[in-house]
Amino acid sequence: MATAIDTLPAVIQTGDGKVFQFPDSAKAREFEATALKAGGETLRLVPATPPAARPLYDLETHLAALLDTEDLVPEELEREYALELHATLLATVEKRDRVGQFLAHLESQIAFAHAETKRLQEREQFYRRALDRVEGYVMRVIDSLGVDDKGKHKRLEGNTVTLSLRGCDKRVEVTDEQAVPARYKRVTVTLPAETWELVCDSLDLDLRDQVLGEVKTPKADVSLSLVKADLKADVAVPGAQLAGGTYLVRK
Repeated sequence: MATAIDTLPAVIQTGDGKVFQFPDSAKAREFEATALKAGGETLRLVPATPPAARPLYDLETHLAALLDTEDLVPEELEREYALELHATLLATVEKRDRVGQFLAHLESQIAFAHAETKRLQEREQFYRRALDRVEGYVMRVIDSLGVDDKGKHKRLEGNTVTLSLRGCDKRVEVTDEQAVPARYKRVTVTLPAETWELVCDSLDLDLRDQVLGEVKTPKADVSLSLVKADLKADVAVPGAQLAGGTYLVRK
């Protein structure tokens, strides 16, 4: 009965330096027997795992071990050592090439994915613009039909879909950002972490000058939530107002 080892590939080198690979140990033994009858010599280089199937780490560590023990090889084993070193070098170089090729493949796939992402984003933007145009058109059609007896917008009834207008929550519309008071704005600055730690510890006049000198161009944005809270509470905010509207519902 054949064992698991017998089914693994085998590599044999003859006395003249030629290397032969066999799909299993049975074929290899037949070759060895034939060569022996002809008066030749053979050396089993890879009795188990083929070089291509061995991990890069195993090959590199095995090669390093062979090089480190070169001076310790007995004279009667020098030929076997040379053959093993030769086979390991070939297998390691081939494995390095395969790893490099796989890395190049991954890089090409990343570039392809990046290009596809950009293409799909452009496609998404195209359909989003088309959706906005069609929704705007339907909303204008519904708005042109007027309201019913209850003062609600009429609906467009289909066989499988109903189109209607629904009022949305009030949102802030900034008409003049410069006119909005400073307390409704948030400023974002960028400065070195060490300087930030100093600011957290203490802030005097000298440090204030240092911070102002290191701060990049400040960017101020209006806090819509703060403005909305005051506008809903009937507090006038210069440069801002509550704007309503409707959106399309599809069921």
